[in-house]
Amino acid sequence: MTDYDVVVVGAGAAGIAATRFLVDENLNVICLEASGRVGGRAHTDTEIFGVPFDTGAHWMHCEHINSLRGPGLAMGLNLYEADEDRAVTAGLEDDDILWDQVDAVFEDAKYALSSIGENDDLSMDDVLKVDGPWGLTARMMCCLSMARDPNQISLRDLFSWEGGKDLFCKEGFGHLVARLADQLPIKLSAPVKEIQVLPKEVRLTTDNGLLTAKVVIVTASVGVLAEDVIRFDPPLEADRRSALDAITMSDYGHTALLFQPGTIPLESDIWLTYQINEVADAVPQGGGFLCNVGGTGLTNFETGGSFNRTLQEAGSEAAVDHALEILVGIFGSELRRKFIKGHSTNWRHEPYVRGSYSGALPGGSAKREVLARPHADRIYFAGEATHRGQQASVSGAYLEGQRIANEILKFRHRNIR
Repeated sequence: MTDYDVVVVGAGAAGIAATRFLVDENLNVICLEASGRVGGRAHTDTEIFGVPFDTGAHWMHCEHINSLRGPGLAMGLNLYEADEDRAVTAGLEDDDILWDQVDAVFEDAKYALSSIGENDDLSMDDVLKVDGPWGLTARMMCCLSMARDPNQISLRDLFSWEGGKDLFCKEGFGHLVARLADQLPIKLSAPVKEIQVLPKEVRLTTDNGLLTAKVVIVTASVGVLAEDVIRFDPPLEADRRSALDAITMSDYGHTALLFQPGTIPLESDIWLTYQINEVADAVPQGGGFLCNVGGTGLTNFETGGSFNRTLQEAGSEAAVDHALEILVGIFGSELRRKFIKGHSTNWRHEPYVRGSYSGALPGGSAKREVLARPHADRIYFAGEATHRGQQASVSGAYLEGQRIANEILKFRHRNIR
């Protein structure tokens, strides 16, 4: 039995932020991470392709308020703007034909939302009226960032997001996040099985034994919480359970393909779309390509929602073949000869994640506030799902970790000193 002031559960961005904050305040703190690495859904792999490959988060959203921009620059990492004008559409001489459709959908959505009550909501499906030969591609683009099918996207949740220019990190976004964990008291491969609130402390049961703390910060994903990977005593309240039914995990995937240098005739970090012709249950069966990522020769096929799940269930090899076939159709069969290898992610099957990032079902956006509430006085929650304005982002998760650590210091001073 080991006693701590604070135990942080999870070493993703929120857990790292909370642990850093509390260590700086000279508290006796430990962070327990279930997997064998830090970073959570922000992870840069360099072994699969020999170049940085962000298996999860890659886009550093909202440059002007991104909480990781400053730390990344302080580390000397190469952060550069993801220029939204660097986009091409295969088969269209005038890209505005597609992007005008996408812009029109969002304008219609904003107008529709302004026309209903403040407590009412609409789904993307209610306003997503696009047709013509590029209609399915436009539908895909309108939904991809939320990584959900249109009938599962809350417009309230979508438009609570604070927009702005995005950044890329040449060394990998996951690399940046992992660097922030350096020298922190983090124990890997230490999954927490149960968190029990006692009269004067919290007891945690892990595979490696028992720990106690004055308070606990849980940064597990809503997917993990909803599926009871961690048991709570007392059990989670009914309103939090309801919130977990309303704020669920999305499905965003990267199918990465490595080519010989110069194979795809596009500059680095170009967004490539193409004409999608297949549809299933009103969902476009396709995605988009981020080409020559960081100048590495790596191209990511980005997919979301039920199409992504279908692709991933078919297996990595099938997903790679599908993405390669599309590129061959655009650039010609020579790509096959210059193709080196591919790999596809599947976050839904990661046991300590269970999906990509959070999203509200229509009518559920306000329940993010419920997820942020403490439980049984001594258990606190933080992560991208509890942030309002930068939800579903690494920056939002990092800010929430800082917020909850500061809240513990301010309002629970008597419990941890």
